[in-house]
Amino acid sequence: MAEAALEIARPRAALARGKSGRAKSAKAANGRLSRDDWIAAGQAVLCDVGIAGLRLSTLTRRLRVSTGSFYHHFIDMEDFLGALARHFSEADVQSILVRATTGAGGPLSRIRRLAAISLDSPIFRLDRAMRVWATSDARAAASLKASERLVLAFLTDAFAELGFARDDAALRAHLLLSANVALIGEFRLGGDRELFKRSLELLSRDAPRLAPEAAGPREYGRAVNRR
Repeated sequence: MAEAALEIARPRAALARGKSGRAKSAKAANGRLSRDDWIAAGQAVLCDVGIAGLRLSTLTRRLRVSTGSFYHHFIDMEDFLGALARHFSEADVQSILVRATTGAGGPLSRIRRLAAISLDSPIFRLDRAMRVWATSDARAAASLKASERLVLAFLTDAFAELGFARDDAALRAHLLLSANVALIGEFRLGGDRELFKRSLELLSRDAPRLAPEAAGPREYGRAVNRR
């Protein structure tokens, strides 16, 4: 399941990177903002002040432009918000899953790499902002659910590869994800590396097919940040 999702994600991620690169070149040539520039600004505002503070006037002030560029890419603010919501699952989360798979070894390496990349990127702050927004907007809720399905499939496949029965693997995936994203107690925006390390060790230590990689270095930070 996760492999299929990643096969879909790879061309999309490559397409997104290609569009981003072309957009940056176009911007450098003619000074115009791309659609991705507006999405990035929207995500930054969403993380900083929340959905209540996300207004067109806020975006234009942040980007120091008039509204003309905005209406070149979006019909109106509702169109923009829909694109902003979809981008989280269709680009941000899928891109991180592709990066976590690329260059990783066995299943534990993939999970640890996913954590390392996530903890060193803005995705945790964006995830929290999306969860708040999802309580009042069906588009954000749908994107959040889609992203959770992708991550859970990725984790379930990894635990199944460790030898757990599919139902057991799915449960462990849910527990690992819930323990590390739930807004419980003193949740830290940057993520909790020690919590992730201990929860993964607990959920994988009785794996029927625990690979030798389990005894290797366990890095959950900037040391594992290869692209």
